[in-house]
Amino acid sequence: MTKLGTLHEVDTGMPATSYTDYLRGLRTLLDRVRDKPFEYRNALIEMAIYRNGYGYRSRELLSGGRLVSEYHAGPLNAQNWLPDNKRIGRTEIEGFFNLPEIYAYSDNALAVQQSPLSTAHWNATVGLFDVLICERNSTPRRQRMLFAGFADKIHAEFFLATDHDLIVHDHSTGAQLFEWRTDEPNQMLPQDAWGEPGTDDRHSPRLLITTDFRAAKLATKAISSETNV
Repeated sequence: MTKLGTLHEVDTGMPATSYTDYLRGLRTLLDRVRDKPFEYRNALIEMAIYRNGYGYRSRELLSGGRLVSEYHAGPLNAQNWLPDNKRIGRTEIEGFFNLPEIYAYSDNALAVQQSPLSTAHWNATVGLFDVLICERNSTPRRQRMLFAGFADKIHAEFFLATDHDLIVHDHSTGAQLFEWRTDEPNQMLPQDAWGEPGTDDRHSPRLLITTDFRAAKLATKAISSETNV
C-alpha cells in the first residue's frame, strides 16, 4: 500500500506535510523492484541528491526483466557530471532515505527566480525523485517529488519557517511535483524512449534530473507532454 505524507503543524497554523514515512515506503517499493524485477513490466527510477553545491544522480531502467543502472556525480556549476564508477552516490542516496526529517517542495518552488538547489539551508539535503513503474497486468503509476531532508528537528523547523510558501501543505501537490498518481492505461514506458544507461542522453528533453535546476524545470514540462508516446 502506498504511503501518503503525514501532517505537521508549524507556527503559521498551516499544516506542512511530513514525508518521512512516505520516503520510507518509496524505498521499500524500489527495493522490491530491484529484488523481483519480473513482477514488473517496466520501471524508470531517477534520483538525485544535492548538498552544499555537490550532487549525485542515479538512473535505473527496468525493461524485459533486465535492470540496468548508471551513476553520475559532480558540482552543480559543472556543465557535465562524471560517471560515478565507485557508486558513491548510491550510498549517499541510501543515506538520504534514512534522514529523520523529510519535507517536500511544491510547484511554487519551480516558479521562484532562484531554485532550492542554490538557496536551501546549508544543513539541508535536497532530493529529486522521479519514479515511473508498471506492475504486470496493472496500470502505470508515477510520482515526482522534490524533497528536503534534515538530520535534526531544529534545522527542519527553521526550514519550515523560512520556506513555508514553497513547501507542500496538506498533501497539496501539483502538476510538476506530485505524489503517486495513476497514469492512463495505455501509458507504458517505451523500451527505446529513454535510451540505455550509458548513452549520451544528458541533453535529452526527457531527462528530468539535470545539473541545472532551471533546465530541470523545463524538462518536467517536456516529460508531461510526452508521457503518452
